[in-house]
Amino acid sequence: MKTAAVYGRVSTDNQEREGTSLETQLEACLNYCQDRGYQAAHSFNEAYSGLTLERPKLEELRELVRNEQIDVIVVYCLDRLSRDPTHGVILTQELERHHVTLEAVTETVDSSELGKLISYIRGFASKLEAEKIRERTMRGKRAKVTHGELPQGTGVGMYGYEWNKETKRRQVNEVEAIIVREIFNRVAVGESLVSIARRLNQSGVRTKGSKENESKRKLWHSLTIRRIIRNSGYFGKTYFKGTLLPNVTPAIVTEDIFHAANAQLDKPKVRTGQPKHEYLLRNHAFCAICGKPLVGHVLNKKYRYYQCSNARPYENSGKKCQSRYIRAADLEEMVWSKTEAVLSNPELVLTQLAETSDARSVEAMEAEIKALEKNLRNYEQRRANLLQALELREFGNDEVLDRLNNLKRLRREDEAKLTDLVKTRDNITSLAEAKIKLGQLYESVLENLKQATPEIKRLALDALDIKVYASTESVEIQGVIPLALPTTERTSGCMPFHAYLVRGMVSIP
Repeated sequence: MKTAAVYGRVSTDNQEREGTSLETQLEACLNYCQDRGYQAAHSFNEAYSGLTLERPKLEELRELVRNEQIDVIVVYCLDRLSRDPTHGVILTQELERHHVTLEAVTETVDSSELGKLISYIRGFASKLEAEKIRERTMRGKRAKVTHGELPQGTGVGMYGYEWNKETKRRQVNEVEAIIVREIFNRVAVGESLVSIARRLNQSGVRTKGSKENESKRKLWHSLTIRRIIRNSGYFGKTYFKGTLLPNVTPAIVTEDIFHAANAQLDKPKVRTGQPKHEYLLRNHAFCAICGKPLVGHVLNKKYRYYQCSNARPYENSGKKCQSRYIRAADLEEMVWSKTEAVLSNPELVLTQLAETSDARSVEAMEAEIKALEKNLRNYEQRRANLLQALELREFGNDEVLDRLNNLKRLRREDEAKLTDLVKTRDNITSLAEAKIKLGQLYESVLENLKQATPEIKRLALDALDIKVYASTESVEIQGVIPLALPTTERTSGCMPFHAYLVRGMVSIP
């Protein structure tokens, strides 16, 4: 049980103008403590101005706080404790230091006008203090730069160096310096950053880390290599905010090697904007083993394959999927063959699309969506009304809590309904567009499906929402009408080939 102290105050000038008498304040505070199960062990009442802290009873209350003899202070309203925001900051900080909370009968402390002002003043004071600390820090750094010293010389620091606390300068770590020279030499001759990072990781070399904690040494990444190449400190030039600091960092590589490596990074990457090889199933094919997308891959500059994107080793990780290459021509021919069979029966496809898209009225859903949105906007006001009723003692604590929990449940249900309806509306719109798209597709290619261009084929795959899950062992082709409707009366919309399964796709080792 928390130990509480009740504090009441009126000014000496005009008690009635202050709002309530001391007796009324005391009664309200004691009832508040009883409702919350507090033990009201102390009670203080006085007639004093709220613009001063020199109040006898307030001083007695503060002594209890400093001795940590109470857990909470209860007042009728916040301005009974103080009318001066500055004094309010002093008192609330004192309460926080001794783990004492402040509660008011008629208002939430943080949301009251005086409480907001106190919070603002405290925030402003904290920001002012932080700005002073920043200014002192920057002044110290500028002084170090003036004397040719590096302001930041703590922590792990640059790879290839150790920080000398006595001289306030870097000194070469000969073991790491060998790695740095190798990195610059390899980049200078055109080796890729990914290749260098992979080579270092495979060799067991790790990045800079704490001598005391080897676990902090991480794998190399291409971005880490790039940062080393761009750092002029490696050929002896250290800058701080544009100021050159001589003799701070000894050179590990020559200036010529530094500029040669950076010239390689500055070379523009040639991108034509068009893929060199065509892959019909791009964005439609996935790995049957791990579910990741299949991407195009060319061997010997002419043989096309699909490969799981998770089966490619990266600079800081090996293969995550052991799937093998799948011949692109075989897989594309199989998928288009089944798609062509479905497209050859337009009555079936268009009938299913029509039945699915007409399942619900879009106009009726729009009206229901607007009603739910309006209802959701009202929940916050209903919650505020319940909290106000609690403050005014119109309902008991348990009853208000039950109503709040019920309100929260109803709100979650309405939010779920709204999400469901919005998805349904959008899906039906997509289905209508798919119906138009397929109708146009049939008009142009139905009579000549055998000679359909790659562009037409991709349009068909998109319209029928084709998904292919392939590996060297099996291929599953799914054809589902776009975006199955999320309603209680779901329409599967599966096309006739939704579970077409083939075993033993041809692959290479």
